[in-house]
Amino acid sequence: MTCEQCGRPVRGEPVRTATRTLCRECGEDFLGAAAGLLAGGGVPDAVATRGWFRALRDAARERRDRR
Repeated sequence: MTCEQCGRPVRGEPVRTATRTLCRECGEDFLGAAAGLLAGGGVPDAVATRGWFRALRDAARERRDRR
């Protein structure tokens, strides 16, 4: 199975949205953007929240990998 957003092979459990099947990374981007949009800020806040969520997840992974 390949991610319908980035085209990379999906490893592990795919993230299913209403319209697409995504890899974990693209699914996290989608979740962050959806959270920003639902918070009521419109598209600019959705994009900002997506970036913030990605940075937070990357930092958590980095920290976990160092252990």
